[in-house]
Amino acid sequence: MKQPSSQENGQALVLLVLGFVVLLGFTALAVDGGMVYSNRRHAQNDADAASLAGAAEAALYLENHYVDYVNWNCSNAGDPIYTKIVNAAQAAKDAAISRAGSNDYTIDGNISDQNGVKIKCGQTNTGLWIDKYLDITTTITTDTDTAFAHFVFNGPLRNTVTAVTRVRPRTPLAFGNSVVALRTDCPSNNTGGIHVDGNSNVVVNGGGVMSNACAVVGGTVDLDVNGGGIGCVGVGCYTTNGSPSVDPPTPNVGTAALPTSIYRVPPPDCSAVSARGDHSGGGTIDPGSYGRIRVNSANDELVLRSGLYCLSSDFTINGGRLRVEDGGGVTIYMINDDFYVGGSVDVVLRAPPLPEIAPCMNNTCPPAIPGMLIYLADGNTGKVSLMGSSGSNYFGTVYAPSGTIEAGGGSLDKLNAQLIADTVFLHGNTDMVVNYDNTINYRPPANLELFK
Repeated sequence: MKQPSSQENGQALVLLVLGFVVLLGFTALAVDGGMVYSNRRHAQNDADAASLAGAAEAALYLENHYVDYVNWNCSNAGDPIYTKIVNAAQAAKDAAISRAGSNDYTIDGNISDQNGVKIKCGQTNTGLWIDKYLDITTTITTDTDTAFAHFVFNGPLRNTVTAVTRVRPRTPLAFGNSVVALRTDCPSNNTGGIHVDGNSNVVVNGGGVMSNACAVVGGTVDLDVNGGGIGCVGVGCYTTNGSPSVDPPTPNVGTAALPTSIYRVPPPDCSAVSARGDHSGGGTIDPGSYGRIRVNSANDELVLRSGLYCLSSDFTINGGRLRVEDGGGVTIYMINDDFYVGGSVDVVLRAPPLPEIAPCMNNTCPPAIPGMLIYLADGNTGKVSLMGSSGSNYFGTVYAPSGTIEAGGGSLDKLNAQLIADTVFLHGNTDMVVNYDNTINYRPPANLELFK
């Protein structure tokens, strides 16, 4: 047997040392990589926080100085509104810089060095709606001190992160469209989109008819839209059947659905009103949390005192009269089930007035929602049936984000309401007018959206 040469002695030790060095190197690189990732995560969190802080300050300024969607102006330096927007931008910049500083990051108003904040005033026309906004962009750059990587990489390990928060001024719900379908597809004739049919005249004044998916007009209906036209999303989204007459005849077809933030409505606080149980028949009732409310007799009149009505089951009126107490307004919040008014009922329902139109008093608001008349809770897939006699009327926003609105029937001829739902039907045999009035419908406050 050959004996090992004395020259081979110690080779295993050399290999062991080399392996140990390589192992340490990988360990050090892993540690350095973790440090880089951790620093990036912290920088991103702080960029987000700074951008949101600036956006919140801008939104507050816009609210307090009555800058809204209608008077928005990014370019005319001689307009007082332009000056207010500039001031809002400066307030946003100061707040972002301050928030970054409180987290030990130094940024300024110059973003060219990748450590700063930039404010952009703009508006974008999608073909279906115009977005108006301030974008608050913050950028933070950090270098990571390393334990090993600098031996193999000549230069700093640098992270640059960016956050963008969009501030929209107080904007009419759903950009002021009169009739809006929110669902982004139309899997059947009964789900998704806007459907107008029958053999009547339907006139929509003051705002457009807008669907996030399909829009279907059929029968022999005569549909006139004055103030926005008809819009839908997707190639082939607009169809007709039968022999309808439509004005304007050419729809607006877009590629982008309404941004969620522009139609979301916070739910009311039902815990702020008293529990009332069920109510059946006529009389005058107080706001509160009810199981169900029903009227079935043509001889009954139900009068609602001003305030918030929360229902865990149905609100059904099949006969008689339904009205709000003189000078008052109500928000009817359907946690579950349907809101149904039969075609022979005389109805006059009015939402609480907007605070800038009339002060909140006599329990009108809160907890009722100014401008909001009927609200099917998010997740309630029920139906709002707006019918009634020829003298009936509804004033305010009717909102069913997961449900269906059906308006028309055989007698109802007027709605001073904004209709927003997953799916909307306008049909019947009686001429119907839908009037959008920005002074009586719900208006969301300025809102923020962190989108990068």
